Amino acid sequence: MAERKPKNRPSPTAPQRLKLLCLIVNRAKAEFYVDFLQGFEINLELALAAKGTADAQMLRLLGLAETEKAILFGVVREDRAGDVLSALEEKFDALKNGKGVAFTVPMAATIGVAVYQFLCNNRKYLETKGDRT
Repeated sequence: MAERKPKNRPSPTAPQRLKLLCLIVNRAKAEFYVDFLQGFEINLELALAAKGTADAQMLRLLGLAETEKAILFGVVREDRAGDVLSALEEKFDALKNGKGVAFTVPMAATIGVAVYQFLCNNRKYLETKGDRT
C-alpha cells in the first residue's frame, strides 16, 4: 500500500504565504530598523514620516518619548514572520529610545508571478518554478 501525504502539510515547493509587516518606531531609529529588517530577506520596505498624537502621560506609560515617528511597511514570508517579530521585540527592549510597535497582517493575494517571486525571496521556489515573467 502506498504511503499517503498528510493533507495539512504544504508541499516543499508550495508558494509561501506572505504577510505585511507594520512597524511604528521613533523617526530617529527608522534607518536602523530598515537595515535590521533587510537581514530577514524583506525585499520591499516603505518608510513614512508620522507624528504621534498620544498625550504626554500615555507616551510615558508606553515608554515612547518622542512624538516624531516613522511607520515602516515590509512584506515578509509567513514562515519568517515569527522570527522577525521576536527579533524586533528584543531590539525594542535593548535599544535606548528604540521602543516601537510591530505587527503583521496576512496578505490574501499578489498580482503576477514576478511580483510574488520578488516579495517572497524564496530561492528554492524560484529554482523549481523557473522564470515565468
